[in-house]
Amino acid sequence: MKINKIYLFLFTVLLIITVSWVISCTHTADISNLPEVCFEGDVLPVFKNSCSISGCHDGSGESGMVLNNYLDISHSVVPGNPLASKVYKAIIATTGENKMPPDRPLSIENRIMIRLWIEQGARLTVCPDGTGNGTGGDPYVNPRACFTRDILPVLVSRCASTGCHDAITHKEGYIFASYTTAMKAVTPGNPGGSKLYKVIKLTSGEEKMPPAGSSQLTTAEIDSIGRWISYGALNENCGEICDTINPVTFSGTIWPVIQSSCTGCHSGTAPSGNISLTSYNNVAAVASNGLLIKSLNGTGVPRMPPAGFFSACRIRQFEIWIRNGFLNN
Repeated sequence: MKINKIYLFLFTVLLIITVSWVISCTHTADISNLPEVCFEGDVLPVFKNSCSISGCHDGSGESGMVLNNYLDISHSVVPGNPLASKVYKAIIATTGENKMPPDRPLSIENRIMIRLWIEQGARLTVCPDGTGNGTGGDPYVNPRACFTRDILPVLVSRCASTGCHDAITHKEGYIFASYTTAMKAVTPGNPGGSKLYKVIKLTSGEEKMPPAGSSQLTTAEIDSIGRWISYGALNENCGEICDTINPVTFSGTIWPVIQSSCTGCHSGTAPSGNISLTSYNNVAAVASNGLLIKSLNGTGVPRMPPAGFFSACRIRQFEIWIRNGFLNN
């Protein structure tokens, strides 16, 4: 019995030493076959529950680190290098003022997960089902945002409108009408260090973009821009996701396209052409009088959107929706 206790003690010590080595060693491991850690579902809850509590890293305390959102967390992370990341060094510290949390260390599992997330590039990964990669959820799928398909229409509609960041006005020296000009405000792989991402994440202040009173980016559009930057801000043309076989609806098909490609110009107190497209009723009005399809095809009127015409498939979706009575479905 005494020998068994000794063996148990030695095994426990060995296990602790092994785990500590795994967490703190500097050797390079092959992580290419591991599933990608989900920031929204796996990493952010750990920081919120253990680090950004009131008075600590929630922005109200004395610490310079805010750990309750991706943008601020990214300032304390060096993508691909956990041991150079301020936040990771703090959570593995065992003594000193930089130890975090100071009274209750994170579990080994959470420290390993955060390390893996940083090694994988510390990307703004979002889990569609909100469950992360834990048991019980669907496997995480992170569709990489494509510049031509997902990012450029948003930038042109929301940012490059007349009088703002178009080629003529180019406020503050920024133009968001093309990949080349947009990259002036982007640091590939680092959303937190990118001017573009920082200003669209603001909720108030003079630097907030688009400014108050203008058509605002949706949460999904902001996330897409963050993912695009995280994955290197590539100039990719991924091909359009366009389906004319399944039912074409206003909420699922037409409205998302209007929001990303049209409302940036056709909104506010002085919408382009005096045509507002900020609601179903607005869109239905130009659908019923024929102006919508004429504009998309350039029949007798300037073709829209001016910075990037819709494909034949996309126009066909609008035609189907109008033919079926342009319902608010």
